[in-house]
Amino acid sequence: MDVTWIGGSSAVELSASPLGVHTADGTFHMADTIIIVTGAQASRLPFSGTRNPDVYVIRNVDDAMALRGCVAEGKKVAVVGGGFLALEAASTWMDRGAEVTVVAGEANPGTARLGQPVGCAIRALHEQRGVRFAEPSRAQEVETDEDSQVLRLADGTRIEADIVICAIGATPSTAWLRGSALTLEPTTAAILCDDTGFTGVPGVWAAGDCAQWASQASGIRPIGHWQEAVEQAGIVAAALTGVPPAPFQEPYFWSEQYDVRIQAAGRLAQADQVQILEGTIEGGDLLVSYLKDGEEVGILGMNRLREIKRWRKLRQIKHRAALAA
Repeated sequence: MDVTWIGGSSAVELSASPLGVHTADGTFHMADTIIIVTGAQASRLPFSGTRNPDVYVIRNVDDAMALRGCVAEGKKVAVVGGGFLALEAASTWMDRGAEVTVVAGEANPGTARLGQPVGCAIRALHEQRGVRFAEPSRAQEVETDEDSQVLRLADGTRIEADIVICAIGATPSTAWLRGSALTLEPTTAAILCDDTGFTGVPGVWAAGDCAQWASQASGIRPIGHWQEAVEQAGIVAAALTGVPPAPFQEPYFWSEQYDVRIQAAGRLAQADQVQILEGTIEGGDLLVSYLKDGEEVGILGMNRLREIKRWRKLRQIKHRAALAA
């Protein structure tokens, strides 16, 4: 495909005129179009003490391989974070024979995003497998000495752990763009774009975890799921080649924890009401509807593959009919 791969030297500066990228080896790469897809870096906890702690993050293949190489049986593991990544880690380490404590800012992880019934069901799912939950508090640092390490929380709680796994978010890899012509989101430093990936600077586009598209900023779409990266790549390519882009799919994401697959579709963030349709919190088989002004805008199921698939198919049919009207 006549692609030139240049590795071993990171981008250090974006030039808008002439358009191009400076790299650390002093080379200037001139371009007609630049697409920035530099991703994000895992957020980490600070540490203090006499040795480097056994603290891990989950972001890339090297992170996963490092965790895979750890002995799990009988180890005390503290998982910091209440999102799906943290809970999937908790699930995996329980299955490997560890003693797991989850440290999160919510008593029932996922409540703020998915609603109280789902948050309670997720906690019940883990507690039934033996996971312990610390009282809701923010982890501040890991303290170490020669013999032990302790996770210290903001409320003064101290949790001894052989291994600490951090899944507390990620920071867009955009430090090299500070001072450039691009507009960065003040809090996250993500590159602000419209819903085609255009940054507002002629010739410059961005996608993936380093970018925040307009629909993400409005809360319409989740941020960080792989489906978004795939869709955004196709939309940017269509914009650059002049072909009609495929429309965004209805937001969709899932998580596998133990023997339960949690699936959600639709615009959950817009909902003002959460309603249990079927199942129970204790049974781990919930089917939940998300409503806005009485109209269903989203759905979530725990081991409800058939129902979620049917809902998504009906939404696609409805969307195509609206476009054709």
